[in-house]
Amino acid sequence: MNQEFINNIDNYIMEHRYRLINSILVYENGEIVFERYYNKFNESSRNNIKSIWKSILSVCVGICLDKGYIKSLDEPIMNYLPEFSYNIHPYHKKILIRHLLTMTSGIYWNSGAHYHCPMFEQLIRSKNWCEHISDINMAHLPGSKYVYKEWDVALLSAIIGKATGMTSYEFCNKYLYQPLEIASGEWSKSRCGVCYNVMNGEIGSDLSARDIAKIGFLFYQKGFWNNERIISEKYIEMALTPSPQNAGYGFLWWLSDKGYGGRGFGGQELNVYTEQNIIAVIQATATPSSKSYGDICAGIIGYNL
Repeated sequence: MNQEFINNIDNYIMEHRYRLINSILVYENGEIVFERYYNKFNESSRNNIKSIWKSILSVCVGICLDKGYIKSLDEPIMNYLPEFSYNIHPYHKKILIRHLLTMTSGIYWNSGAHYHCPMFEQLIRSKNWCEHISDINMAHLPGSKYVYKEWDVALLSAIIGKATGMTSYEFCNKYLYQPLEIASGEWSKSRCGVCYNVMNGEIGSDLSARDIAKIGFLFYQKGFWNNERIISEKYIEMALTPSPQNAGYGFLWWLSDKGYGGRGFGGQELNVYTEQNIIAVIQATATPSSKSYGDICAGIIGYNL
């Protein structure tokens, strides 16, 4: 760890005008070595985690698989979502759960500009999310091309609901958040019952910096928390294996030669640096013009971008 950078981090933030950062938390060898809060935040303050939620949803899929709610990652999604069994498109029956986890479903997506996503806004307004997505054109053969998109995680959330008889939030709360003593607001829910960390919405998955770090520790400790097995090591290994279509992405987890983590719009970061035994969390207020703060985590571990 770069102690000199840590000692001067407040000056670094001021010099770079990083006014939206709310918290920076660093663990080394399991102990807190740096914890700083800004903008009236404290260790109990909760910040919307944005797309770090996707990495948490991946954990939930792994727990579903371990408990037998999902039989295999190579099951067609139509086994759970009948909207994809109606031959609307010949590729539909080829979409597997694995493809959703790697963002390779092949369903057409246009993200828009400046965090404005008209396609997702249309989904939010629709009565049946799965039906709406099944009506969208297929752009690629499932499994052939990585495209970061919201459809795939929305469908994963729906599958968890269909497989378990609970909403994805209820499942996450019971089998992940409660065992790890994580406090979170209830996830937003569509009119058809699909939970989601809604984009641009006020309700969503909001966690403290310490609670986000627990998700990193769970993977770092190969699925154990307080000597209790929460998720299998086998799933963690699969989740952190680079996708053939994107070497920097696993099962909704970002990968690098330094480690792995979750990312969220506006500078939300969870980073696990395995060789250095470091877990680092950054939280910030997200705005349409938000920055990213990868340089801070890079500085903490002494890595020059």
